Order: sequence, then structure tokens, then C-alpha cells
Amino acid sequence: MARKQLNIRLDETIHKRAKITAILKGETLNSYIEKAILNALEKDENKDKIDKLEKGN
Repeated sequence: MARKQLNIRLDETIHKRAKITAILKGETLNSYIEKAILNALEKDENKDKIDKLEKGN
């Protein structure tokens, strides 16, 4: 899968907690955030619409 770089701004507390959690899990902050986004996308109420749009391209 091709990878894209994304720059996001996080509240300092969110960043700190995510970094600590990632370290405790033995993973990078990047992989932790990527997994969190994937989990959110799977649960999103628009998942079916997104899947259809994605397949259309």
C-alpha cells in the first residue's frame, strides 16, 4: 500500500498520552495513530458509502 505523509496538529495532552500509550504497547506513535484511524474508519456510520466511493475509483 502506498503511504502518504500527513501533518496534523494535536493538543499537547493528546499527543503526550498517545506517545506514552504507543511506547507501552511497544509500537511507534505513527503506527498507533494509524491503527486508531483504521479502527475509527471501520466503526464510522458512513463506511458503506466510503467503500462504494472507493470502489468506483
